[in-house]
Amino acid sequence: MYYPNLRVKAGELKALSHVPNDWQEKICPIWNVEFLASFEKAIPAIAATWPTNNIMDLSRFQLKRASAHIQQMIVQHGLRFAIDPFEISDLDSSVVSAFEANPIFRIEFSNDVSIFDDSVIDELETALIPFAFNTNTLLLIDMGEANDAMIARASSVATAIEQLHDVGFSNIVFSSGAFPTTLQNIVGDEEIPRLDKQLYQDVAGAITFDLHYGDYGTLSPLWDSGETRRSGHIAIKYTLDDHWLVLRQKGKNTQAIIELAEFLILHPDYRGPAFSWGDENWHNKTLTPPQAGPGNSTGHVAEFMNHHFAQVLFNG
Repeated sequence: MYYPNLRVKAGELKALSHVPNDWQEKICPIWNVEFLASFEKAIPAIAATWPTNNIMDLSRFQLKRASAHIQQMIVQHGLRFAIDPFEISDLDSSVVSAFEANPIFRIEFSNDVSIFDDSVIDELETALIPFAFNTNTLLLIDMGEANDAMIARASSVATAIEQLHDVGFSNIVFSSGAFPTTLQNIVGDEEIPRLDKQLYQDVAGAITFDLHYGDYGTLSPLWDSGETRRSGHIAIKYTLDDHWLVLRQKGKNTQAIIELAEFLILHPDYRGPAFSWGDENWHNKTLTPPQAGPGNSTGHVAEFMNHHFAQVLFNG
């Protein structure tokens, strides 16, 4: 199972709405809602787009601030939710039984691997131990931004995760992200290493059990909606085995978008139109006459992410 960390935005929802039906059993999105007030709209949108295998992330807020209504809505729509392991007591009484049937805890270690010391793990174990040896318990380990320093400490990360496994947790997702927050310095084509995938591989190779994979796709784990970035450039973010191919040029008109799509489909690493809906869209933009419109920012995000899902599922 693949666990992408997604925002509840139109582009991400559209990316999922254009995947084959059998992918429902292969992808479990971890939904990141920016504001508590956004849950009211986000929950039914997610349930309508991706009715099974969902996780609503409540751990990014203080759980006591998430009203009983929000918690009840999640359960009523058949969704699961993740909480901070130190906030179990803040669950509303009306959802305790539903949560305990499928306990999910998100453990954020950010990019500071020094946090993996014995005292931190001991505190975690104490909070989590009532849910140990429960096959339904899922731990979401989120490392935030993957970088070279973290990769150099992968063995320490693996040791901490192995400790959690040893006390009764075998169902663990390991997530990080490495896509940059901005592409402002890129013009033309550039390769960006998928350090998040490398970090996962290094950690997974150093432990004794199967570790589930999660990432942030072509989104940065440090993304902040308050930092609106606009430019006069258009880009394609194309995930490959070990790197992202970023194609970026000035101009956002139809011709500029078609030119960028033409550049992609002529690139030796282009997967072909049958690879994903996103790949087909890029191909169709270049036909004469075009069989797909230039799209907007929502459509572009949908293409990037839809292709990324296919890449992870079939090529890693």
